[in-house]
Amino acid sequence: MEIVLGIVTSRELSSFSFYDDALYAFKSVLSKGLLGFNSDLVETISIRLICLSPKFSKFFQAHRSKYYEDKTLKYRGSVTPEVRMYKCLTADFVVDFEGYFKLTTKEECFKYLALSFIDFLKNLKYPGKLKNFEKEKLLQAVKDIFIGNAIISEHESV
Repeated sequence: MEIVLGIVTSRELSSFSFYDDALYAFKSVLSKGLLGFNSDLVETISIRLICLSPKFSKFFQAHRSKYYEDKTLKYRGSVTPEVRMYKCLTADFVVDFEGYFKLTTKEECFKYLALSFIDFLKNLKYPGKLKNFEKEKLLQAVKDIFIGNAIISEHESV
């Protein structure tokens, strides 16, 4: 399975490099780890990680998750005006800005993102077409990735 992680953050986070470092390390670990996860219903998970300060978040609205079995989307004025979405699940993963911004090291940020992502997957409302999707198997695979990379311990993932 392929995971595509788009990152949307406030400029306050770019003033300290460890915030960005943690975000990109999180992206890398998750995308490498989920390559071995297979599903008949979903080949790609496209997640938009959103971490915006309160003054920027009022201009942004998170979208509910969507599933595209096989659809071509058209974007006017884009470099790639047509994009084929095949067996693709899209979702917005909103990270609490205040909780993330108060952390002081890359390791703390990474752990915060991992625990937040596990909670996100537990509470994600999957589209109706994915009622037979292996949600628990995906959640366990993500937990195993974070435990295997020593980001969280086993008792933290419960």
